[in-house]
Amino acid sequence: MGIKRFFKNKIKDYKFIKNKRKIAINHFDLDFFKNYQFNLNTNSHSPEVSIIIPVYNQIRYTLNCLYTIEQYDKNISKEIIIINDNSSDETLEFLSKIQGITIINNAENLGFLRNVNKGIQASKGKYIYLLNNDTEVQENYLSSLVDVFDTKENVGAVGSKMIFADNTLQEAGCLIFKGCEIVNLGRFNSIDHPSYNFLRKVDYCSGCSLLFKRLDTNGNLNLLDEEFLPAYYEETDFCQRLKYIQNLDIYYQPKSEILHFENISYTGKNSNKELLLEKNAKKFKERWNSKFEGDKFLDIDNRKHLNVYKNYQKPTILFLEESMPKYDQDSGSRRLDEIFKILIANNHKILLGIPAFNDTDKKYIEYCESLGIEVFQDFVTPKNKMVKINDQIIEKLPLIDLIWIFRPNGFKNWHKVLKNHITKQKLIYDMVDLHYLRVEREKEYMPVTPKMEKKNQKTKELEYAAMRNSDAVAAISDVEKGIVSQNGIDINKVHVVSNFHTVDQVNKNGFEDRNGLLFIGGFRHLPNIDALKFLVEDIMPLVWQKNDRIFVNVIGPELSEELTRKYSSEKVKILGYQETVDEWFESSRVFVAPLRYGAGVKGKIGQALEYELPIVTTPIGVEGMNLQNNVHALVSDINDAQAFANNILELYSNEDMWNTLKGNSKKALYPFSREVQGKNVLELISSLYLDKK
Repeated sequence: MGIKRFFKNKIKDYKFIKNKRKIAINHFDLDFFKNYQFNLNTNSHSPEVSIIIPVYNQIRYTLNCLYTIEQYDKNISKEIIIINDNSSDETLEFLSKIQGITIINNAENLGFLRNVNKGIQASKGKYIYLLNNDTEVQENYLSSLVDVFDTKENVGAVGSKMIFADNTLQEAGCLIFKGCEIVNLGRFNSIDHPSYNFLRKVDYCSGCSLLFKRLDTNGNLNLLDEEFLPAYYEETDFCQRLKYIQNLDIYYQPKSEILHFENISYTGKNSNKELLLEKNAKKFKERWNSKFEGDKFLDIDNRKHLNVYKNYQKPTILFLEESMPKYDQDSGSRRLDEIFKILIANNHKILLGIPAFNDTDKKYIEYCESLGIEVFQDFVTPKNKMVKINDQIIEKLPLIDLIWIFRPNGFKNWHKVLKNHITKQKLIYDMVDLHYLRVEREKEYMPVTPKMEKKNQKTKELEYAAMRNSDAVAAISDVEKGIVSQNGIDINKVHVVSNFHTVDQVNKNGFEDRNGLLFIGGFRHLPNIDALKFLVEDIMPLVWQKNDRIFVNVIGPELSEELTRKYSSEKVKILGYQETVDEWFESSRVFVAPLRYGAGVKGKIGQALEYELPIVTTPIGVEGMNLQNNVHALVSDINDAQAFANNILELYSNEDMWNTLKGNSKKALYPFSREVQGKNVLELISSLYLDKK
C-alpha cells in the first residue's frame, strides 16, 4: 500500500469513528412540561395498540417518555394507559392535565406486575405494548414491532433493542441456557454492532418494551403470572408460556430502538431487589429448567464461544459476495434472495459478507436484516475503535459450517482473506454463470485486444481454480454443469441451483387488453446493452415498416445518459429502474429479449413466464431452460434481425399463437419453481454438512 493511500484510509477511518451514530437524549425538566400541551388524542374507540405504562413517582421520566411517544408512529391508532401506583410526588398533578391518556389511580401500592395486569384488563387494543416509564422511544419504535406480527407466522411477542443512556447496548434479546442461565445479548456493546442488528428468534425479551397480542390462542387475556409478585422474572416466564404452551415464537426487532435509564423505574415501596430476584429466579427455574439443556459455551478449536446460534438449525452458512445483492435489480441477486429465503424458512443461520458498501446499499442491508440475515459492516466500539468487516468475519469463522462464495474474482479475493483461518468449514463456489464463456461469445460484437484476451484467459483460470479448490460447485443449469465436467471438474461435486420463479401468479389481461413490447434488464451487464442496441437500431425499424404503432417500454437500472438520450423517442420509452414492474408485465403484449451473447439462465425470460407474457427471444435467451420454439417462445437465430422482427409482428397480431405461448408458460416454469429449486438448495447443503459430520 502506498503512503498516500495509507493516510487516505486513516483519514477515512478517523471520520467514520468521529461520525459514529449516537441516540440523542431529549430529557426535559419539569419546568418545560408545566406549560407544554401534549397532543396524544388518537380518536379511536378500537385502537390497534394499547400502550401500558405503570408508574410510581419519577414523573419527569414519565413525561419525557410520553413526549417521545407523541413524536413517533403517529399513524398507529393507540391508547395510552398509565397506572399510577399511589405515587407520592407530582405524578397525578401533571398527568391529570394531559388529554388523550387513560389514568388508573391505585389507592394503595400494588406493585409492577399487578399494575401491568390491571392495565391489560382495562385495555381495548389488538396488541398490548408494555413500556417502562424510564424510557425514550425512537422513530419506528412501535410500527417495526407490529411489522413482525404482519410478516411472520406464529409470533408470540416482539421486543426492542434496549439502549443505555451512554449509547451502549443494554439488551438485544435474551437467550437461556442449561440451569436457566440467562444471557442478555449485546450488553455494553456498540448499538450498531452487526451481531445485534438483525431480526431473530430469542428465548425472551425484556418487559421494558414488549409487544404481544391482548388475547391468547384460546381467546383469553394474556396476563402475567402473579406467582412472580411483585416483580422480576414475570416477562421471562410470560415469554416461556407463549413459547411452550401457546407454541409461539419470541422475536427481537432491532429496528425498534428504546433508550432506557435502567434502575429508575420502580418495583414498588420498600422493595428488596436482590431478595426478589433470588426468590423468583428459583420459581422460574423450577418451572422451566427442563426446557433448557443447551450449553452456554461451545468449545471450538480449543476456545470457548458463546452459543449465540442455539435456536438455529445446523449448518450455519456464511455467504460472501462481491457487492450488495439487490433483489429487485438483477436476476443473480433475485436468485440469491430466494436461496436466503429457502434456508431461513428451514431455520438456518445466515451471515453475509461484502467487501465494502456504497450509499445505495442501505435499503438492501436493512432488507436482509429484516429477513434475519446478519450483515457484516464496519462499526465503532464504545471505546472508539473501528472494527472492519474482514476482522469480524474471521472472528465468527469458528461458528461457521459452510462458506458459499460467488464468482471467480469473489472466490479469489475472499479465499485470500480466509484461507489461513479455515479449519472445518466446507466451501461452495457459485459460478452464477460461466464468465469466460460469456466473454468468449462477446468477441463477435466487441473489438478484442490482446489485453482483453489475456484478461479472459485469466478469468477462465480463476473459475476453474475456484471449482477445484471448493468442496461443491453451484451451477445455474445442466448446460454449465456439462461444460465444466468436460473440462475436468468432478461432475459429482457440481449441483444445479438455478433461478427461482413463482408459478402461481395469474395474469388476467387478455390479448386485446395489451399494447406494446417490453424489454427489461440491468445495464451494468454488457449483453443487455448489446441486446437493446440490436433491438432499437436493427430490429424495430423493420417492425415499424409493417406496423408503426408498436412501441417499446425499456425498464432497468444504470443505462448511461448517452444511450438514454440516443434511444429515447415516442416509440422507445426509457423508463429506468422501477420499484415494481407488475404494471408493465400486465399491460404489454409481447416480451422481447434479443440477446446475442451471454451465459447462464436468463432471469428476464423466467420473469416473463411468471407473468404469462409471451416471449420473442434467441437461443441465448432460452439457454438452460429447455424452452421450445413455437411452444414456449418464438426463437430466432442470434443475428437475424429480420426473423426477430417477423416473430414480433406474428406474435403481436396472432391471438391464437399468443394464447398458446401464454398457456404453456407455467409448465415451462415448473423446473424453476421454489419447490424444485428449493429442494436443490437443501440437497446441496445437506450433502456437504452430512459429509462434514
